[in-house]
Amino acid sequence: MNINFKEIINAWYNVIVHTPEQKELADKRFSICLECPSKKEIFEGREWSLKCGECGCPLNAKVYTKMTYLSKKGSCPLNKWKEIEIEHSTKYPNPEVGTHKTKKTFI
Repeated sequence: MNINFKEIINAWYNVIVHTPEQKELADKRFSICLECPSKKEIFEGREWSLKCGECGCPLNAKVYTKMTYLSKKGSCPLNKWKEIEIEHSTKYPNPEVGTHKTKKTFI
């Protein structure tokens, strides 16, 4: 298994510091994951303990990845996010799915 630590760190950063557009996409991705049969629960009934059964990533951070279906390794291992990623990219025509805040804030 090849672990991309940079992508993992970026996804966790985006959980804390994200744009409204990133949050919208993450919420849509998460709703797909909730219905996925590959989803695993570490602790029953605890959303924060959900992980992807395919790649092992915690879902609450995985959904904030900048990767899309166009990325070399994709975003969802089962390619279930493709439709909403296409919809999101037409709604917000930005070369990156996730963009960091550009205005200075307290955080």
